[in-house]
Amino acid sequence: MDKDSLVMNKAFRAMLLGLEDVLGKPGIAAILRQAGLAQYIDNYPPSDTERGGQRLSDVGKINHALFEIYGPRGSRAIMQRVGRGQAKFGLQENAAVANAAKLAMKLLPRRNKAKLALDTAAKAVNEQLDTHVTISEDAQYLYYEAWNCAYCKGWTNDAPVCYAVAGFVHGIVAWALDSDDFQVQEISCRAKGDEVCKFRVGLNA
Repeated sequence: MDKDSLVMNKAFRAMLLGLEDVLGKPGIAAILRQAGLAQYIDNYPPSDTERGGQRLSDVGKINHALFEIYGPRGSRAIMQRVGRGQAKFGLQENAAVANAAKLAMKLLPRRNKAKLALDTAAKAVNEQLDTHVTISEDAQYLYYEAWNCAYCKGWTNDAPVCYAVAGFVHGIVAWALDSDDFQVQEISCRAKGDEVCKFRVGLNA
């Protein structure tokens, strides 16, 4: 469960593009230097399915670098936006799958749309990051569960830190519903010793 897998090029690229969209080129260069990953400055992986050497722990290093530079509050705002950007770029990079899912959910009820979108996203994340994401639900909520989360890999904190994943989940559900009228909250995090990084999706209906 804790393997430091190789990340597919297009998945790592989507994260870097999301960062650049929020921070600009100087900002992402500073983060990559802080994370010890300067080799990716102006040198993003190509948009393909190869695994070029970047690992899950590299994602954790980038998230940690953001905390070190911007602090918890600043990094939260940045990484939530990055996660939403990652959802946007991810949908673009996987347009065929995304379009098929959108067509399939056209006539579904609101909750079923969100569930199908999360199931589809989880499958893509598992393939591209070689990690383990599951989707579950109860009578009130949907849950996105990252059992080997990249964003907190290799470091600890006394509060949840996987803001990018919360942003990603929000971006995927917003795309499915064509609406922002819902909430996403990380209710457990491996950085603080929990078994899983778990994100609760409340649809308000």
